[in-house]
Amino acid sequence: MTKAELKQEPTGKWVVRDSTSGRFLEVRGADSLKSAKLPLKKSLDLTKPIAKQALKGTPSEPRK
Repeated sequence: MTKAELKQEPTGKWVVRDSTSGRFLEVRGADSLKSAKLPLKKSLDLTKPIAKQALKGTPSEPRK
């Protein structure tokens, strides 16, 4: 397996080199949450449903 060639363009977009064609393709969504302050629990398992884990142990509040 070869190492992927990843670089950031001057525009701020992240691109990766396609090994078959040699062209650089944009990695969509890369760093999209960089500025967001998203609190995640250390015990969160990304291989399981996130919403179910996030709501686990929190009391349900009535909707308005």
